[in-house]
Amino acid sequence: MMGKSGIALLLVWGLAGCDNTKDLPLLGRYVAKNVCASVWLEGYDDAAAIQYVTNIATLIQPSWNVRLDERGRVAVNNFWFPWLAPKYAAPTSSQPLSDCRNDYGTVLPSAELAAPLEPGSSLVTDLTPGSALQGYLDAMITVGAPEHTTALLVLKGNRVIAEAYRDGLGPDAPLKGFSMSKSFANLLVGRLVDSGAVAVSDAMLLPGWELDQRAAISWDHSLRMSSGLQWHEAALGENNDQGQMFYNSVDPSGYAATKPYSVEPNTRFNYSSGDFMNLATALVQHEGWFDPGWDLGGAFALEYSPDGQYPLLGEGVYLTTRGWAEMATLYMNAGRLGDAQILSPEWVAYTLASSATNSDYGAGIWLNRSQNLFPDLPADTFAFAGSYDRFVVALPAHDVVVVRVGFSAQPGDFDMQRFVLNLLELVPN
Repeated sequence: MMGKSGIALLLVWGLAGCDNTKDLPLLGRYVAKNVCASVWLEGYDDAAAIQYVTNIATLIQPSWNVRLDERGRVAVNNFWFPWLAPKYAAPTSSQPLSDCRNDYGTVLPSAELAAPLEPGSSLVTDLTPGSALQGYLDAMITVGAPEHTTALLVLKGNRVIAEAYRDGLGPDAPLKGFSMSKSFANLLVGRLVDSGAVAVSDAMLLPGWELDQRAAISWDHSLRMSSGLQWHEAALGENNDQGQMFYNSVDPSGYAATKPYSVEPNTRFNYSSGDFMNLATALVQHEGWFDPGWDLGGAFALEYSPDGQYPLLGEGVYLTTRGWAEMATLYMNAGRLGDAQILSPEWVAYTLASSATNSDYGAGIWLNRSQNLFPDLPADTFAFAGSYDRFVVALPAHDVVVVRVGFSAQPGDFDMQRFVLNLLELVPN
C-alpha cells in the first residue's frame, strides 16, 4: 500500500501540469539557465531571480534547490524528486554579457559577434519626477504577485518620459525578450534582404529539405509561421516541442530542422518557435548575418545553442528597455532611427502587412488590424510579445511606445491593454 507521502507526491505531480517524468529534467534545465541569465546578464537580485524563475510550475516551486556561485554558475536539484541528477548552467565566459547555457557535458564558446554599427542613440531622457505618469508607473512596479512587473518604460516620440524598475534592474539592464526575440529576428532578416543577399520568396533549403516537400518553404513562410512543418508550441506536457527544443536538446537547430512536413506552406498559421530556429539556422549561413545596423540601445546579449553555432532567435535576445523601445520606433518610422535608415520602408511595409493565414500577425510582429489583440487600442497598433506578459506595444497614432517586462504567474495576469489605456490618459500631448 502506498504511504501518505507517496500519495501527496503523486497529487503534486498531477497538479503541476506535467504529463510524465520527461518534464522534470527539462524544468531543471530551464531553472538553471534562466536563473543564471537573470543574475549574470540581467542583474536581478539573486533571491528575486530564483523566486521568479522557479514559478514556471507553481505547485512544485518549493521543490527546487538552487545554488549560485560568484562566477554565475548555477546548480539545481529537486528536494521532492531526489533521484533526478542535478542540472547545471553557466556563463560561457567571464564577460558580463556572455550568454548562459545549460551544461550537456560540453559547453562551447560561440563565434564572436562584430560590434553593431553605432549611428548614435535617437532617444532623449526627459523624465519628470513627481508627474502623474511617473507616479502611475511607480505604483504598478510595486504591485508584486501575481503580475510580478519588474521593468516599465514609456517613450513619447524620441523621449523617454517615464520608467520604473525593481529587484536590482535599471535602465542599463539587458532584459530577455523570450518570444519578443522573434521580432528582433525580423530586423536581422530585413537587413539581409535589404542588402540583396536573399529575397523573402527564396526557399530556405536547410540541409535535407531539397529532398522532399520542405523545399517549398521560404523565408516568408517561416517569418509568418506558416511553414507547414509539424510543430506543437508547448513548454510542458504532451508534445511540448518548444520546451524540448530549448531545454532538452543538445541540438536545437537539428530538432527544428528535422520536423516533418505537415501541410502546404502558407495555408495554416501555426505559432512555432521552430520556424524561428530554422530562420536562425538559415541566417548564419550568410557571412555578416549579425548586422542590426545600430547600437541596440546599450547593453545586449544573445543566447546560443549548446554547441555555440546557432543563435536562439526564438527566445534568447536581451535588450535594455530603451533598446526594445527604440527597435519598435524603427517600424513606426519607416525604418529610420534618428538620422539613420536602418531598414528600408519596403521591408517595414512588408513586415506590418497581415499574413494570409492570420490577419493579426505580420512577419515576426503581432498586429492589431482586426483589433483582436487589443480591442480598445487603435488598429495600427503593433506589438512584440513574449512569455510572462512581456510586451513592447507601439502606438503610431499616439507616437508612443510602451515596454513591460516581468514574470506574470499566468498569461494575462498583467492586463497590458488596460495599462496602456491608463497611461495614455497621463501622457502629455
